Amino acid sequence: MGLMKSKRERGARGAARRAAAGKRQGRQRLDEVAGLARARVLERLDGQRGALVSALEDAADGLERATRRSSSPLSLHVLGAGGRVLRGASSRLDEHSAEALLARAGQQARQHPGWWVTGLLGAGVLAGRLFRAHGMAEASGGEG
Repeated sequence: MGLMKSKRERGARGAARRAAAGKRQGRQRLDEVAGLARARVLERLDGQRGALVSALEDAADGLERATRRSSSPLSLHVLGAGGRVLRGASSRLDEHSAEALLARAGQQARQHPGWWVTGLLGAGVLAGRLFRAHGMAEASGGEG
């Protein structure tokens, strides 16, 4: 009876080891696939970075033109600050790789999670309003 029990125990332990080895291999394969996907995404982001830098520079130029036309001191201040922010963002994007930027963003998010959550909520509200306004303009026949 004792011999039969030990054979069952050994069989169960062997099956558990095989299952654990299978899980380990599956996890390793998943890590490999995730690494490849991450590399492809970063490669695409680096490819798109130049276009984004150009768009930010164009937006900054537009704000500078608007600043020259504005007569209100408050709008001069706001437009000037917006132009500086856009120029700073475009220079950071131009100087660093997508991987470095994502690493920095992750570090900032871990150091200041409340600011990130608040900023993302604000960006979501702003995007929602822009999409809603664009949808209303299309519904009324105007261009958005």
